[in-house]
Amino acid sequence: MPVAATLLFGSLARADQSEESDTDLLMIGLDEETRHVSVGRLSLFLYPWRQLEQDARDGDLFVCHLVCEAKPLIDPDDYLPKLKRAFEFRSSYAAEIARATDFGWFLVSFGAELNPQLLTKRALWCVRTILIARSAELRDPVFAPERLAELTSSALAQDLLRHRRAPRDAEAVRRSLRQFLIDEGAGDYALEHADWATFVERFGETSNKVALQTLRQEEESQTGYLG
Repeated sequence: MPVAATLLFGSLARADQSEESDTDLLMIGLDEETRHVSVGRLSLFLYPWRQLEQDARDGDLFVCHLVCEAKPLIDPDDYLPKLKRAFEFRSSYAAEIARATDFGWFLVSFGAELNPQLLTKRALWCVRTILIARSAELRDPVFAPERLAELTSSALAQDLLRHRRAPRDAEAVRRSLRQFLIDEGAGDYALEHADWATFVERFGETSNKVALQTLRQEEESQTGYLG
């Protein structure tokens, strides 16, 4: 697994971390391996350079995050500057907003069936993705939770972002997420009354990777528990 560079991103790179912040590291590989490992408060991502470069040209939001905020820890061949030169904003991030919105309405309806910590994490992903995508459309991408809270008029979502590590029950998270989707005028409200199968079909049709991965993760968790 040859590694060409290691980048620090997230709150530590922005220098706005708290005692509970994760350490987010991206390792740029020279082969085709992709991996994500979380151990305690360390999140380690391994991405192939070829994929990162292509995603940069495609305006991917994760690469946008790296381009805007990452700091090189080890980068002798200047892969981060190359990534910055390759990055191009998309004209629209409507697809990203739609996927986060669809998943948000799923969590509103069925989030009580998920692990509470997973529900909170995914609800935050929905809120952050919608706000990040909208800021990227303005060519002024924002990633820090405190700054994202300033971009929404939803008081409940602001509280969720600013106190994201505070313990919450499932009902409170779902209520906050629902109000955020309503306040932001996000998506198809008919989805609030859709059944599980309708959501799964929609996630497949729209290649909603985070939603599908969450469902698989919860299914595997339940299978392990029952087994």
